[in-house]
Amino acid sequence: MEIPLNRSVRQLALIAGLFLILAACSAGTEPTAAESGTPSASADMPMASGDLLGGFAWGEPAEAGEADRVVEINMLDELRFEPDAVEVSVGETVTFRVTNAGQLSHDFTLGDQETQDQHDAEMADGGMSGAGPDEPNVMTLGGGDYGELTWRFTAPATILFGCHVPGHYDAGMVGTLTIAES
Repeated sequence: MEIPLNRSVRQLALIAGLFLILAACSAGTEPTAAESGTPSASADMPMASGDLLGGFAWGEPAEAGEADRVVEINMLDELRFEPDAVEVSVGETVTFRVTNAGQLSHDFTLGDQETQDQHDAEMADGGMSGAGPDEPNVMTLGGGDYGELTWRFTAPATILFGCHVPGHYDAGMVGTLTIAES
């Protein structure tokens, strides 16, 4: 027995279906910094997830306009970050202006060792798409490109920033970020 649907319910179902199709078609279509020639979007998502479902115990994405200071970091084709150590304070909001000073693609992933390991596994599986809305702590940059990532640090910790283009992290492309009590 078929239950007849009134016209407004059918229209609502059609609109919902179209919305889902449009959302699926647009997923992952934003250009990377290398494709667009512009800086990567800053991590301005209101979400604060470290494991993509939980939260970063040490901080959260922030708006670039809220930054207390800018920290410049260069990615080098010698598979190093310059500088390779940065110190920030609890309560400080920092914009990381990351420049790929080389010709190889590199990525910048901010997080604890577990976050680094998870992203390394994603990248090993061919995930070179750059930062997405579910990864506000990651950006991938082509040679000569730059991007900004803004973060508010909320708890003391020692975390890492690393490049997970296959082979780069293992070759030593990793830096230390110390979040100190004010």
